[in-house]
This record gives sequence, structure tokens and C-alpha cells, in this order.
Amino acid sequence: MGGLWARWRRRRGRRGARSLDPGLRAMVRAAYDEGRPIPESLARKAAEAGDPRGMTVYGIGLGERGAYAEAVHWLGKAAATGDLSAMVVLGTVHLDHGELGEAERHFRRAADRGHAGARLALRQLRARRNGSGH
Repeated sequence: MGGLWARWRRRRGRRGARSLDPGLRAMVRAAYDEGRPIPESLARKAAEAGDPRGMTVYGIGLGERGAYAEAVHWLGKAAATGDLSAMVVLGTVHLDHGELGEAERHFRRAADRGHAGARLALRQLRARRNGSGH
């Protein structure tokens, strides 16, 4: 039954993302893929519509302005959809706040799915724990 629930949740998330107007979808994609700036209000609209990229972009913006709890919330929602970039950013947020166990958990999830940056982050985290720096 867990597999059916997971598939339903993934479909539900994609359906929400399809409801974005094409212009907003393009802006979110450019922000996600190329790092182009996007107004926070538009990123929030995309995130609230269920778009994983929108959740990631919004979470990054929140983190940059210091809204840690909100950033973790939105990045966590994006990571729950399987968004690898959200997992890595979430791991980085936890690392920046000294939460090494949480950072490792998110980096591991992304690394296990083939994200090269997450594998590098895990190596750096191990080095930091062993006292050898970055």
C-alpha cells in the first residue's frame, strides 16, 4: 500500500505544478536551472502551487534572507518530492547551522540517487568530522 500512496503523492505534486501559468513556470525554471533572480512573491506562488522547483527556489531565497525555519520547511517539501537539488541545499543549510547529522542525512539521500555534489559534500563532511578541514 505504501507504493500506491507514494505514487499518488507524486502525481498530486505534478498536477499542482501544471497549474502554474507558462510565464511563471519559465521564470521558476530559469531561477532553478540558471540561478536567475525571481521575486520572492512569485517563488512563493509557485511553491504554494506544489511545484518542486518553486519550493526549492523559494526555500533558497528564504534561507538567504535568514528565515531558517521557513527555508527548511520548503526545502524539506521539495526534497520529499525527490528533488535532488533541494536535498543538497537542505543538507547545506543544516551544515551551516552545525547540524552535522541532519546535513549528512540529506547529502546521503542525494548521493544515493547519484548526485555528484552530494558525494563531494559527504567527503568534506567526513573530513570536517575527522578534523582535517575541507
